[in-house]
Amino acid sequence: MKTIVFAGGGTAGHVMPNIALIEQLKHDYNCVYVGGDGMEKDICDSRNIPFYRIDTVKFRRDKLLSNVSVPFKLRACVKNAKRILAEINPALIFSKGGYAALPVVLASKVPVLCHESDYSAGLATKLSKRKATYILCAFEPCAKKFKKGLYVGTPLNQSLYRGAKDASHYGLSGNKPILAVVGGSSGAATVNGAIVDALPRLLEKYEVIHMTGKNKAGGAQQKGYATVEFENDMARLYATADIIVTRAGANALAECIALKKPTIAIPLEKASRGDQVQNAEYYSDCGAIKVLRENELKTLIAAVDEVYNNKYKYVGAMSCINVDGTKKIVGIIKEITENSELGIKD
Repeated sequence: MKTIVFAGGGTAGHVMPNIALIEQLKHDYNCVYVGGDGMEKDICDSRNIPFYRIDTVKFRRDKLLSNVSVPFKLRACVKNAKRILAEINPALIFSKGGYAALPVVLASKVPVLCHESDYSAGLATKLSKRKATYILCAFEPCAKKFKKGLYVGTPLNQSLYRGAKDASHYGLSGNKPILAVVGGSSGAATVNGAIVDALPRLLEKYEVIHMTGKNKAGGAQQKGYATVEFENDMARLYATADIIVTRAGANALAECIALKKPTIAIPLEKASRGDQVQNAEYYSDCGAIKVLRENELKTLIAAVDEVYNNKYKYVGAMSCINVDGTKKIVGIIKEITENSELGIKD
């Protein structure tokens, strides 16, 4: 059985798409994960996925002077990754991008597939393109910018489609429409604060599930309001929700659109290269979601009402967008691992 290395970490956006692919491939391949000290190890351990730790280094947009040493540290990380890959002896590297994947890609001597979830490519993807057999992209405009770019969509865990509505699990009655607030795997303080401020009026019309992020505070316990730090069963949360408020990470938006959940996206603007704004505006231009910028959060309640009252319009637009690229990506992986003529980029 051939081995595939999956790389990427730091945030759920770099980890969960890999997990989605592993679920589809684990019966045909030995699937292992190579990552750093982010959440990827705990996620892999909980799913019994073999995990190999490597040294990583992160480029910091908020502390530019600290990046002077990055090239030297990266060289050491690549050497470390080469030792790990020699031990694993994979047939293919699948990179989900980010700083945790870059050393693995640069160290590879086997075919590499890179996947870019965002509307515009991140630094790790740009630095990986020379090594990649293909750059797989979730957005067609992004794919067109690479000689080896392929527009494929986003890997999604297929269990998301099998979620069952369960308001009682969250201590809710289900007698009102349910609003789910998903700030991301690490939470979103700005979004959390806006939701807490809006709770008195929101609870007049809706029940609220508030995923705050690990060690992040939500509002006071009260009827119709449930807080969770992190939801391991996102299929249940999506199935239970009638409307979603989320950050604009590419994977979160893809999940909402694939599941036809009316969505308000609040893009992260600070400490970001602007990818969330681009992701959100693309889908907003398609009529699929409503975008609320951080300086517009005072209008959050009105935005929730507008999206819920016009939910069929948004769902109709979502139905015209095919975001789930899981089947297509699995096919490409199998094609490369079974075709020795698809060469290594070095």
